[in-house]
Amino acid sequence: MAEKRKWIGMGYNLPVNPSKNRVYVWRKLKEAGAVYYKQGVAILPYQKEKLAFFLRLTEKIRGMGGEASIIEISFFDPADERELIGRFIEQSSAEYRELLSECQRMLEELRRCPDQQIARIKQEDLLRKMVNKYARIRARDHFRLPLSGDVRYGMQSIAEILRMSAEDLFFQFQRMLEKL
Repeated sequence: MAEKRKWIGMGYNLPVNPSKNRVYVWRKLKEAGAVYYKQGVAILPYQKEKLAFFLRLTEKIRGMGGEASIIEISFFDPADERELIGRFIEQSSAEYRELLSECQRMLEELRRCPDQQIARIKQEDLLRKMVNKYARIRARDHFRLPLSGDVRYGMQSIAEILRMSAEDLFFQFQRMLEKL
């Protein structure tokens, strides 16, 4: 018989006021890629780093006047576990698809008018934002989805267009210097 997958869950309850505490916990759980199994019970695949995260968050919740407990979970019904895994996958897939769309839009704009787009990229620091977003999504991607590779390929395509544009600019500048 195959070994059962282990999960960790954190059940918590916070006072209604101040609401900023509830928002803080929700954001931290979202950043970690947790999925709510039932109301007030957030779940993550079992890993030492995820357990350490829940332990830190539990202490923070208690410091806010709330209650929190961490539990280890395994499913008796494989269908329940598949449903939960599906929710994790959909969460990461949606984030990857959004970033992939951003990559595709940027590639289209770079191909249409590279000089204007490069100026915009520099001005708005878009590449750094995209890379940071990709890193955050990958950190929450507990099942290492293939879409991650698609996004990486899109970003590498952007890098290649930027490299070619920079080389073209270099050669234009060099020709101008040679004419002097």
